[in-house]
Parts: sequence; C-alpha cells; structure tokens
Amino acid sequence: MINDVKNPATNIPKAMHLSLFAIFFIFLAFVVGATFYLDTETLTGSPIPYLDYANAVFGKAGLLIATVMALAATCSTINTLLASIPRMLHGMAMQDQAFPQLKALNRFNVPWVATIMIAGATTIPYLLIDIDSLITLVIAATTSYLIAYMVAHINVIVLRKRMPGHDRPYRTPFYPWPQILGIAAMVYVALNNSPTPEMTVTIYSITGIILLILGVISALWVKFYMKRGLFEPDQD
Repeated sequence: MINDVKNPATNIPKAMHLSLFAIFFIFLAFVVGATFYLDTETLTGSPIPYLDYANAVFGKAGLLIATVMALAATCSTINTLLASIPRMLHGMAMQDQAFPQLKALNRFNVPWVATIMIAGATTIPYLLIDIDSLITLVIAATTSYLIAYMVAHINVIVLRKRMPGHDRPYRTPFYPWPQILGIAAMVYVALNNSPTPEMTVTIYSITGIILLILGVISALWVKFYMKRGLFEPDQD
C-alpha cells in the first residue's frame, strides 16, 4: 500500500498520529458524555449502550440518530474491508507473501480477486449464522487483530535490537515505552473482551483455531514457497 501514498515517509506518520488523536478524542467525548446521561448499571448491562445514550440525549429522535450512526459505522467498516485489506493482500502477493492470484488488477487498478475474496469471507458468515453467533465471531476476529498488533509491537522491538543501524523512514518516539504499554493494554483488552464468562471459551477457541490455521499456512508458505527462514527479516 505504501506505493499508493505520496511522500509516504512524511504522510504515513502524520496520518497515523492524526488518526490516533482523532479516535482518542472521539471515544473520550463519547465516554465523558455518557457519564452525564447514563448510570453504571445501564452502561454495563445494556446490550446496545450507545442506543440508550442516544435516547437519553435526543429523546424520541434517539432511535433514528442511533440508526444513522450505526449505518455510517457499518458503511465505514465495509469500506475499510473492501478498500484497504484487498490492497494489502495485493501488495503481499507482489512480494510473494500471499497467493499469486491476488496480484490480479482490473482496468481501474483494483485488486479484484482479493476484493471478491474478502467480500465473500465477510458476507457468507453473515448469511449463514444468527446474530448471537455473529457477535461471537466479531469478538474473536477483533481478538485476532489485537494479537496481530501485539506481534507488530514485538517486531519493532526485535528489529530495533537485531538491526539497529538499518535505514528506516520513521522512528517511534519514546521507544520502547509505546510498544510496552501498547502490548500491556492489548493483553488486558483481549483478556476482558468477553461480555459473559460462558462466551469466553468459545471466543478463545475460535481465535485459537483461526490463528493455528493461518500460522500453519504461513509457516509452510514461507518455508517452501518463499524458501526463507521463518524468523528471517525481509529487507527488500
């Protein structure tokens, strides 16, 4: 994806910082505002707390506003899935890190094979399972994301130790505290992301199965297709 960004060495760090601050202040405003309108029991016991929040603030119009917010969030998530992840898979394929079929582009320069694959992977479960099972899958998927981000933090620490002199366009400030705090925070969230104790085993089982399958495929791919060591850094 970096090839699609103008002046990536400058613009990507700026985008990262702006996005983090924007998300932080949006969530902070939501949480602070909720404390003025909802009590602790409602926030912890409601299946859809943001709907209660919208009703408390806007009254009868709360349902309509909450619906618009939900649709906007859903469209944003779908746009992220269908715009960024296929492009990431295409970039990985160009580096021989994913199936070569994902290199395919249409006349609009869109990685259409990867887009169809992601669209199918997100649509099929939605059509085949009920809402309760879907929520469990979503939590399991977000747990997998958290683990991936933890691995990314660990990669930064390891590479800074193993390759301290390697050229890099961006150096994380206050190293290694952002990585340590980030890993600790994500471990805490991953351990407390289940709404009920009964769902915990199911969530971690699904997450474990997903990671096991992807881990085995990745190890075989790196070893036999890329013909590289499993922990060998890519310096291309």
